[in-house]
Formats: sequence, structure tokens, C-alpha cells
Amino acid sequence: MSRSNPSWMRSRSRLVRARMTNGFTLIELLLVLTLTATLLGGVIGLLSIARQSSQQAAQNQFHRQEIRRFADDIRRDVHHAERSVLSDGELVLTAASPDRTTTYRIEDESVVRRRVVESNDSAQSVDSYAFGKDANVDVRWLEELRAVRWTITSKQRPQQPIEILASERSTRE
Repeated sequence: MSRSNPSWMRSRSRLVRARMTNGFTLIELLLVLTLTATLLGGVIGLLSIARQSSQQAAQNQFHRQEIRRFADDIRRDVHHAERSVLSDGELVLTAASPDRTTTYRIEDESVVRRRVVESNDSAQSVDSYAFGKDANVDVRWLEELRAVRWTITSKQRPQQPIEILASERSTRE
């Protein structure tokens, strides 16, 4: 008599073998979880770096706009001034028409304040230019050019200062 397994036994043994080979082992699951965690950690790190870079770029753009606005204002005011006096980090510009005085004062190493006063004291405006907490502002009068030179130096790039030259009108009445 030959020994043979009944068909239901063969299908059951195939089913047991299929369950054993179709699943995942604990090591495989741990490996996948480790790789996933590593990838997520890298992505989160890159997103953090990208966010910081974006914030720094926005801050740098703001400082460049402040410098540009300051340069436009100082050049216009010095050009229209009848008289310019510089002493102790304060530039006083006097215009004849309308009779007004514009004062630029270095408030902090990196902040310049502009104050405009009309002769009747009715109209007064105050403006500030912030160049960044790591900036240093200096002002000098250049007599031979009849101009004022503002120097804005970043502590991060001291070898690349920004210089703004504002000259008086060449013809005086």
C-alpha cells in the first residue's frame, strides 16, 4: 500500500509554508523603520536649513533696501542744502527754501536717525535707518570735495564696506 497524503493535507502544508514565506521578519521591519527614520531626519534637517536661509536672505534684502533708501535721502538732502555742518556723528543740513533743517545723527553703531524741522516748527518728521545689528556706521566730511562720506561696514565683511558719497551743489549763490 502506498503512502500518500490526502489532498487536504497537501493544501494545508502549502498554506503553512506560504504564510511563513509571505510575511516580514522582525529584522526586515526594523531595517525599514530605521531607513525611514533616517530619511525623515534628513528631510527635516534640509527643511530647517532652507527656512533659516530664507529668513537670512529676507533680512539681508531688508538691510540693502534700508541702505538704498538712506543713500537716496542723504544725497538729495545734501544736494539741496545751503549749509552743511558735521560734528560728533551729527550732520546738520540747512536749506533756504523752504526754511528747514535736516539732521542726521548716528544713534547707535548701526542706526541713523533723520529729523526734519521746518522753520515754524509746525512740520516735523523723524525717520530711522537700521542697517543690521552687526553694522558699524561712520561719517566724514571731505572738504576738498565739499561732500560727506558715510561708511557702513558689516562686522561679517569688514573688508567690503559700503560707502555713500553725497556732495553739495557745485554752484552757490
